[in-house]
Amino acid sequence: MTSLQQLHRSMLLINSEMQQFQITFGTISFDCLFSTRDKPNYILSLTLRGENPKFFLFDVKKGYWIAPYFGDFYNELASVLRTGKNSGNKLMPKEFLDNLNKTIPTKATMKNNPKPSQIIRLRPDITEQRDRPHFDTWMYWKQSSGKGSTKENRHKTLMVLGPEASDYSSKMNASSKWSAVDLNKSWIVKSN
Repeated sequence: MTSLQQLHRSMLLINSEMQQFQITFGTISFDCLFSTRDKPNYILSLTLRGENPKFFLFDVKKGYWIAPYFGDFYNELASVLRTGKNSGNKLMPKEFLDNLNKTIPTKATMKNNPKPSQIIRLRPDITEQRDRPHFDTWMYWKQSSGKGSTKENRHKTLMVLGPEASDYSSKMNASSKWSAVDLNKSWIVKSN
């Protein structure tokens, strides 16, 4: 996936960890999100545009490689791609990935940095409070209580706020609290 490699290089120049863009295959359009926040692999998500969105997550391995094996979602992706002009065509994973590589933009822009609500919409694997995409505040847990942030909360914190916020959450034993309304709050705690 040479285009993802070029896109990532361009993202580094503008200090971006995610880029949102659209691609089209015949009559089918996808909203896409490329994220370098995921570890150990990066993630490329494709979300079918329209009334019945379908989500497809691709692991982007070292060397910007996506395995031409779609496992659990092969049949669903094949079904999506067989509509309209594409009807009757069989999904060939290697060919699909080659065509995908040709359609991915190679230049990152600030306007393609997704907002929190867009990240939530394009990443179905973020399961915590999907109706609340905006950061509100931190909830601190006493170490002695044995409580702390959940796995889902840590994942959402990393994906929406980034690795620095995720590190802060772990260091301070704090859960991120979310809002349905954009309160324009920063996760960064100002020291007095």
